[in-house]
Amino acid sequence: MGAATIGALAGLAVAIVDFFLLRLLATRVDLDETKRVLKITGISQLVLLPVVGWFAGPLIAGE
Repeated sequence: MGAATIGALAGLAVAIVDFFLLRLLATRVDLDETKRVLKITGISQLVLLPVVGWFAGPLIAGE
């Protein structure tokens, strides 16, 4: 398993935790617009953080 794959998996793990925390926060907010933004942010991080991890993994590992 290469550094890029490990970075992507680490990014995915962080994104999943953040997704659930943002969903939890969205249940406590009163405004519908804010709930929608928090949900969209969580979904976008599920895509973006693994991609960032894919490129950051080799940089951190020195490959």
